Amino acid sequence: MSSEPDPLDDLDRIDELVLDDDFVSGGVKEASAEDRIAKAQRIARANDRLRAQGEIADGTGKPRFHRMRKTVPWIVIGAVIAGVIVVLALVAR
Repeated sequence: MSSEPDPLDDLDRIDELVLDDDFVSGGVKEASAEDRIAKAQRIARANDRLRAQGEIADGTGKPRFHRMRKTVPWIVIGAVIAGVIVVLALVAR
């Protein structure tokens, strides 16, 4: 026989759990609906202010993802290398 504790013994401890007022009061507190609504309204007002200042897109057009900036140098480098290869092939003939 092994001296290791049986993991099923922990399940028996659930029967000992008492959900009284002390247990409930020790839980995580959630903001009231009024508090959550007030916070959402503050965020909306701040977003409106930023939108008016031009800091947030107003929905008339999405900001473009500027991936082209990263690919253009590689296209140019590839074209230059291809040109050099063609010139070397013509000279080597």
